[in-house]
Amino acid sequence: MLIYNKIFENIKNLNCNFPIEDQYYADENQAIVADGITRDPVGVLDLSTCTFKEILEKYPRPSGAYLASKKICDTFLLTNGTLKERLKICNDKVKELNEKYIKECDYLQNDFYGAVASCIKITNNTLEYAYICDCGVIVYDKFGNIKFQTEDDKLLYSDSYINKIGIPWNLPEARVIVRRDFRNNLSNTVNGKCVSYGALTGENDALAFIKVGKIKLKEGDLIALYTDGFTNFLHDKEFIKLLCNFNKETFENYINYKSSFDSNKYGKEKTIVLLKK
Repeated sequence: MLIYNKIFENIKNLNCNFPIEDQYYADENQAIVADGITRDPVGVLDLSTCTFKEILEKYPRPSGAYLASKKICDTFLLTNGTLKERLKICNDKVKELNEKYIKECDYLQNDFYGAVASCIKITNNTLEYAYICDCGVIVYDKFGNIKFQTEDDKLLYSDSYINKIGIPWNLPEARVIVRRDFRNNLSNTVNGKCVSYGALTGENDALAFIKVGKIKLKEGDLIALYTDGFTNFLHDKEFIKLLCNFNKETFENYINYKSSFDSNKYGKEKTIVLLKK
């Protein structure tokens, strides 16, 4: 049973007309969330040279991140097959976007359009899931205990290596290295282990980073799909209590309060879809 779905805007972007780059689709037994890859502002190489107002003015519209995440969610709705097969078709549709809009990828303002995503399908008492990168799925039992959670593959495999490149993100060299060497790059290995993360950019190698699985559900289980802006909420006791005793107004007030109280930790753009068995 679908009980709730919502995109919460980045608290820093409220009232400034910044594009919403998360998208979702949900019905009673299937759902997907997608988080578009943030674009570079047009004509800016060193991000530290611009104020937020200037970056906002130079940010591409329509946003390629929005176009990719929307294409993924729209495509998911219209496809059949296993969840991985459906994400493959989503990836193919993003490839078509890039063939239309990106003539030559430079990993900066002409980076590939793309997004990360997670999706589910519930059949009887079985939950099937598929995800790529740091969008995820978490299942709580009726008492609020965590039964299952997907791994954050960007954190697990890449952040400890990305953080060691020694170049600030504001510089174009850093963004090129991360997007070229750490995204969908199966040959980027350390001690025989791939340390790249995946994203649906239309590249064929993205498919190798899609993870799938199944778990059994019981009556009363709560299933949440989320984009990474919700990551810091998911183990919070008050958050879980609110899920178990769900009230839309109370829940949204809590999310908005936490986002305003600590915008760096909780204030990112974020999407959640909640279902109950």
